[in-house]
Amino acid sequence: MSVGTAAPEARFITSDKIAYVDTGNQGSSRIMIFDLTTRATSVVVSSASYIPALAYKHDGSGFAYLQHDPAGKASLVVSSGGRASTYRLNDILGRGVGRDDEVRLEYAPDDKYLLMVDTFVGNQAKAPETGQFLVLRAADNTVAFVPPSGISANATMATWARHSDRLYYRDAVGVRTWNAGVASVGTLATALHWYDPAASADDRWLAFTDIDTQSVPRVRLYDLQSNQVAATVIGPRSHPIFVSTDTVWYLEEQACRSECLGGPSQPSGKVRTYSLTSKSETALPFSDVHSLSQLSVFSR
Repeated sequence: MSVGTAAPEARFITSDKIAYVDTGNQGSSRIMIFDLTTRATSVVVSSASYIPALAYKHDGSGFAYLQHDPAGKASLVVSSGGRASTYRLNDILGRGVGRDDEVRLEYAPDDKYLLMVDTFVGNQAKAPETGQFLVLRAADNTVAFVPPSGISANATMATWARHSDRLYYRDAVGVRTWNAGVASVGTLATALHWYDPAASADDRWLAFTDIDTQSVPRVRLYDLQSNQVAATVIGPRSHPIFVSTDTVWYLEEQACRSECLGGPSQPSGKVRTYSLTSKSETALPFSDVHSLSQLSVFSR
């Protein structure tokens, strides 16, 4: 069953409804909802701009999305209670598609905060309130956190813990932590240059992509109890997500046949699953998936 020719940022917003972004040929976008029960599709937002990221609150009461207009101007739109607020961000001109590009919108587990990352390293010189890394308070859309200037430079690659308002992100030092209501940041691991982080359902593990000295991506695990990094499989893999406490899905990568902007490899289209218990990998029945935002798993 297909919900569109291109449906990035697809996710379950209830057990029987999927929200996704439908991108047109001229850079326009629509936020759509597909009802699995009725098979009906409805349009939530129609925009002349490109929408690279979408997030819904866990309780379904609101949503947010990023949009980039044809001139490269970026903005964040937050909708709640039928009212939408728009926030201008730093312009993004000449942006590539390298691995250091990060676009992410993610509500905290209790929906009290909204993480927005729309950045690539080296484009964070302007005022942080209009920058590409923000945490907003969902109640009034005021800024709750920006990485402190001079202490936490080039912040990117972030994700929330699964059961608390704790944020993990990467900066020039390594992997940092921020807890809601705390003014300072902590350091989880120095010199860890991770990509695509994801927290396990029990908050025991963080899965992430590590780029080795040969520029080959490998999926690794960070044990939050022992503060140790563990390997998964030897083969090139990227973009892990936890689908249960024990199980990770990630993309298989293959060597580029021509030039790749993100390095010497790129997703092959295949998805694999890894068990933390058995330490074994299994192929999944997908052959044309190049971003795990194209897949969504419903869980509560």
